Amino acid sequence: MSKDIKIRVGAELVYIGGYPRTRGQHIPAAYLPFVSDGKADLSLRFLRGEPEFADEQKRFESTPVWTLYHSNGTRIIKIYEKIPGVRRILVLHSGLSTADLYFPFSTDIAVDPFSGPTLELLMINYLAQGRGVIVHACGIEKEGEGFLFIGESGAGKSTMANLWNTDGGIEILSDDRIIVRKSAEGFRMYGTPWHGEAHFVSPRAVKLKEIFFLRHAGQNEIHPLNSVEAVQQLLKCSFPPFWDAGGMEFALELFSDLSAAVPCYQLDFKPDRSAIDYILMNDQ
Repeated sequence: MSKDIKIRVGAELVYIGGYPRTRGQHIPAAYLPFVSDGKADLSLRFLRGEPEFADEQKRFESTPVWTLYHSNGTRIIKIYEKIPGVRRILVLHSGLSTADLYFPFSTDIAVDPFSGPTLELLMINYLAQGRGVIVHACGIEKEGEGFLFIGESGAGKSTMANLWNTDGGIEILSDDRIIVRKSAEGFRMYGTPWHGEAHFVSPRAVKLKEIFFLRHAGQNEIHPLNSVEAVQQLLKCSFPPFWDAGGMEFALELFSDLSAAVPCYQLDFKPDRSAIDYILMNDQ
């Protein structure tokens, strides 16, 4: 038994065709708010077996989770390649409007696109074609304005999400992954299903007002960053396609434009309510 699903992430609608609903599998709760309808921008198809490609060349490795190969314009991402039972192969065709997800016949655990980094890898490659970048961040919407709190693992993104969650009128788009895109009206940020420890997700999008780079400290302080400093921090805390020269050029241009258009700050903060009060006081 299979089912077709459409997931909208970062304003892009991904059609997942033939999702095998077996052994009580279901769409994870984090993805349910993103289930949508409409004309798909990107299609993902399920297949069984081991695809064969001539002249595979390794281009990038993120061991032990995934490895990227190229073959005549096709990108092949082997996920959990050395882990029996959960192996899968994501094939991104030229143009990146269609993709195939292969499961070996021997694989019978987690035969779905939701476990592991499959959908995130799909979106990283798709967004890199002039559409946007995923950043390691907590995104907050307050009164129709977006505040982005960026940091590497352990910087305090989930802590910040939990602190903001005590305020009324706040929407937390994610506590770990946010998509940033440029539009005619300016920069917008989009929630994703890829949450952190606080498990906040939302499909909402909002215009970006300010960016804060997080750092734990003994007292709350805000320091303005210039464009060069902000771009450096964005590169450290984002998921650009390092294996794709064109995608990296786009990401650098996006970050440069973003840091010029949106105020960027270093936020030293205490992990308590005083941090939120300090941000609000300085936002007047």
